[in-house]
Amino acid sequence: MLHGAPTRAAHREAAGGGIAMLARPIGTTGHHRHPSAAPTPRPRARLRRRAPREPQRTAQFLTTGLAALIVLALTGMISFFIVAEERRGRAAEASTTPVGPGQLDSRSADPAPLTLEEVFPDPAQVRPAGRPAYRITISHIDSECRIAATGSLGVLLEESGCTQVVRASMAAPYGDYQVTAGLFNLADAAGAAAVDERVRRLVETGDGGFAAMAAGEPGAGPADALVSQVGWHSDGHYLLYCVITRPGGRVVSNDDPYAAQITSELVDDYLAGAVLAKRRSGA
Repeated sequence: MLHGAPTRAAHREAAGGGIAMLARPIGTTGHHRHPSAAPTPRPRARLRRRAPREPQRTAQFLTTGLAALIVLALTGMISFFIVAEERRGRAAEASTTPVGPGQLDSRSADPAPLTLEEVFPDPAQVRPAGRPAYRITISHIDSECRIAATGSLGVLLEESGCTQVVRASMAAPYGDYQVTAGLFNLADAAGAAAVDERVRRLVETGDGGFAAMAAGEPGAGPADALVSQVGWHSDGHYLLYCVITRPGGRVVSNDDPYAAQITSELVDDYLAGAVLAKRRSGA
C-alpha cells in the first residue's frame, strides 16, 4: 500500500467510485449550504500509517553484518591459501636452491657421504682445469680414517669425528713424481681447522702425518718426511691433502717447484676447486 492513498472505505463512499476531495472556493470567507440541499457527505479523514521502521532497520543491520562477516571470512580464507602457497613455494625453492658456502660447515648440514665416483669420476685420470692429466694407478674409499694416516694423526682424526677418507695414488705429469691425494670427511669445520693447525707440528716432530698409498695397494705406507713433501688445508668440514714422493728415495725438497705445483693443482684446483665446489653448487 502506498503511503497517503485513501482506504477502501473511502473509495466506497465516494460518489461514482471517485476519490472524494474537499474543495474551498477562492475568495469565500464562509461556508454556506442551501436549506433544501441535502447535506454534503464529508469524506472520512484518510489515515496515514507509519511504516514499522525499527524492524526494517534491524533486519537491514543484520543483513549488512552478515554480509560483512561473509566478506571477512572469504578474505581470511584467501589469505590462508596465499600464505600456504607461498610456504610451499619456499619449501620447493629451498629443496632445489644450490647450497651456499656455509653448507659445508658441518656434516649435519652436508649429510650425504662422499663416493669414490664423486671424488674421482674418471677412474683412469685426474685433470685439473687447464692442466695436464694425472694418471690414476688406484683409488680407494674407506670408513677407517686411520688407514690414511700415521702416528698420532690417526687418533686426532678419529677424535674429530672422521668417518671417511677418499684418496687415489697417481703419477704426476711432471718427471717421475708419485702422488697420493684425497680428503677426510670430518664432523665440522671447527674440527677440520683444528686438525689443520696441528698437522704441521705432528709432521715436523715425526709424531704423525699422512700416509702414501704403497705400491698401488689400498693399505697405508708411511711417508718419510725426509724424502717426501706433504700439502694440506681444511675446507668446510673436510681436510684435503696430498703426499708427494719420488721413486728410489730421492728427496723432494721444500723448495721443489714441481712439488708446489702438484700441491696447488691437486689440493687447491681439483679437490677444493672442482670436487667440493660442485658439492656446494648442488650439481
